[in-house]
Amino acid sequence: MTVGANSYGTVLDVAALTNAYLNASNTFDTSTVPTLTQVEGWIDQVSGIMNTALAGQGFTIPVTQATAVLAIKSFVVESVADLAHAANMAGRYFTQSALDRGVTPMSAIRKQILEWVESFASGLESLGAARAGETGGGEVLYRSYDNAGDEITPIFQRKQHGNVFQNWDE
Repeated sequence: MTVGANSYGTVLDVAALTNAYLNASNTFDTSTVPTLTQVEGWIDQVSGIMNTALAGQGFTIPVTQATAVLAIKSFVVESVADLAHAANMAGRYFTQSALDRGVTPMSAIRKQILEWVESFASGLESLGAARAGETGGGEVLYRSYDNAGDEITPIFQRKQHGNVFQNWDE
C-alpha cells in the first residue's frame, strides 16, 4: 500500500515527528508500532476527511496551490503523528482526560479539520487554491418553475405582511 494521489504528506514526513517508533533504518515497517501500512492508511484517511471538508467549502480536490498544499500537509502529517503516538499509548489523545471523556483520536481529528477548514478557507482562496464557491448549504434556495414547467407562485406575498419596498434608484 502506498499513499494515495489525493493525499497530503508522506510516511517520511510522519517519521520525522515520530522517530521513537521507527526501526533501526529510521522508517516504519511490518514490525513497528504503528506499521508502515497503518501510517499510509492514516495519511489517506485524514487526507480524505480533509478533502471532504474542503470540498464542502467549494474547493477543487485535490488542492494543488503550493502554499495551500504545505498548510494542509502540515495539518495531516501532525494528525497522523498524533495517531502514531496514540498507538504507542502516548501523546495528546492518550491523556487521562481524553480517555475519561471517551474522545477517540479520529473523532477529535474530524472536529479539528472542520474548524481548520472553516478558519483557513478564505486564506486558501486568497493564495489561489481553486474554489468554485460555497455549496448551496448556506444559501436560500428558490425554484421559479415546477417540474411541469409552470411558474410557481409564492404562498405569501411580502405586501401581505406590510412590507413595502422603496426603490431608492428612482
